[in-house]
Amino acid sequence: MPSFRDVASTSPGHSLIEILVCVALVAVVTLLAGPDLRDWLWRQRLDNAARAVLGDLQLARSEAIQGARNVTLRFGGDESGLLGSGRCYVLHTGPLGGCGCRMDAPPQCGPGAQAIKQMRWTRERGQAEVLSNVGSMLFSGRQGTVSVAGTVEVHMAGIGSVRHVVGITGRVRSCTPDAALNRLPRCA
Repeated sequence: MPSFRDVASTSPGHSLIEILVCVALVAVVTLLAGPDLRDWLWRQRLDNAARAVLGDLQLARSEAIQGARNVTLRFGGDESGLLGSGRCYVLHTGPLGGCGCRMDAPPQCGPGAQAIKQMRWTRERGQAEVLSNVGSMLFSGRQGTVSVAGTVEVHMAGIGSVRHVVGITGRVRSCTPDAALNRLPRCA
């Protein structure tokens, strides 16, 4: 019966050349898959950001209806275009301009206003950016309607955009102008 020492000395090992060939193959596969993997990751970030904004739009309407009070979604932020700057929004109750958002601080609210939620979107490569064609949207506490219909666009450079169109009834319709997410219809 062979001893452990005899088996260990006769078992084949891996040569340095075999190990280097394996490392080279892994490196080539990683280089080929790298851009696709990055695009997939960024597309997932865009999808998550778009879902978060959609959820906040629905939260604003729901809070207005359930609490029988007006809820405002107000946009703000730093428009400098520098890395680290960005945009933000705050959901709040009270007067239309009752709260404001800032990139470096909690929401600033005046008398009679109370912040519900603030979101910050920093301007960095591979991060989503939130744009709106209106400065604020007031959701009515009686019917859930919105004072001004508007569009909130979640955009990521090199990947695409998702648009959330808020109708006067307060309902949100989502679409993509560039087929960034296959689950959404193309915008007309």
